[in-house]
Amino acid sequence: MFLVAALIRAILFVLPMAISVARADGPMLSEPLPAPAEVVVEPPSEPLPPATLEATPLEEVIMPPSWYQPVYWLGPGPWDSAIELGLNGSSGTSDTLSFRTGGYFKGKTDVRKVDFSLYYNSTMSEGIQTQNNALLSGRHDWLLGDSPWSIYLLSQLFYDEFQAYDLDFNANSGIGYQWLDTERLKLGTQIGAGASREFGGPDDRWAPEAQVGFDYEQIVFAANKLTGGVDYFPEFEHFGRYRILSEVGWEVALSEPQNLSLKFAATDRYDADPHGAKPHIVNYSVLLLWKL
Repeated sequence: MFLVAALIRAILFVLPMAISVARADGPMLSEPLPAPAEVVVEPPSEPLPPATLEATPLEEVIMPPSWYQPVYWLGPGPWDSAIELGLNGSSGTSDTLSFRTGGYFKGKTDVRKVDFSLYYNSTMSEGIQTQNNALLSGRHDWLLGDSPWSIYLLSQLFYDEFQAYDLDFNANSGIGYQWLDTERLKLGTQIGAGASREFGGPDDRWAPEAQVGFDYEQIVFAANKLTGGVDYFPEFEHFGRYRILSEVGWEVALSEPQNLSLKFAATDRYDADPHGAKPHIVNYSVLLLWKL
């Protein structure tokens, strides 16, 4: 009992002193706390640049060209190549429907212009083959800077089962001049000289000859293109012996699929000395072109 009474007396003695000290040092819990001081933030004198996130571009994956594309053999640069297939009519040896296939690739860079083509024609009439010929043609122009003049090399190899010879080969070189060279219209001329030979024929010899020609290309509408050209090959020793190769074409690009075009073409190969065969070999065709 004595210890309990002493503890009560100590509590009653210390409690008033603690209350007075708390009132002197700070507010009691029952009193409201003072409002916090207002913080004033001044705007910066110059606006901060917006935060930008620089995106790192992804590396482009460049697929190597395929072997059938011109860029595989000739390097970068715009090249145009296609394979064509279709039916055609033949007037000369016979007047029947026939089969035609072939292809080309061509293009132009700052230093050169190339144009290679291969065509094959075959006609069957009542189970009998009445036409069987092929033409391989190649031309390379060395451009002289921004000048319209160029130096060219032209070579052609012609095979016809129904001619007096086995193969007709010619190689010519000379100078060319580009009269017009825009995106929509191109017109050029050439003049040169060379030699030709009819292998396996009655006149199997090298014959010196001249060569004069022109080529034309025009985009009429967005999806329509006209092409044409004529090459004249007279012999130097006998100007009465000559060949004329002419062609004209109209190409219409199809909307779907985009790499297909419809082509109407006509070609004529005239030989002034055919050795008993037909002088004209005319082919007119409706072809489907597959752009590579």
